[in-house]
Amino acid sequence: MASTQHVAFLIMVPASGNTSSSSQSSEGYHLSLVTLSDIDTAKRLTRDLVSQGVDRIELSSNFDEQGLKAVREVAGDDVEVGLVRFD
Repeated sequence: MASTQHVAFLIMVPASGNTSSSSQSSEGYHLSLVTLSDIDTAKRLTRDLVSQGVDRIELSSNFDEQGLKAVREVAGDDVEVGLVRFD
């Protein structure tokens, strides 16, 4: 049986109380999409995602370098965390 990869996309939407999530699975992947409004919520949700076996987390560009660092610290060394950048 092939293993399933769990990938999460966290999108920062700077509006109070704007947290929602959805997920779907297909062909060896479990995808979680989360919108949230602040770093504290991102850290809490990252803990939840890690406990659910997330392999990778991709952050929207609104997180900036400090947000990337905060999420990486919570996620730990076994979870890849990346940041979308626009040039």
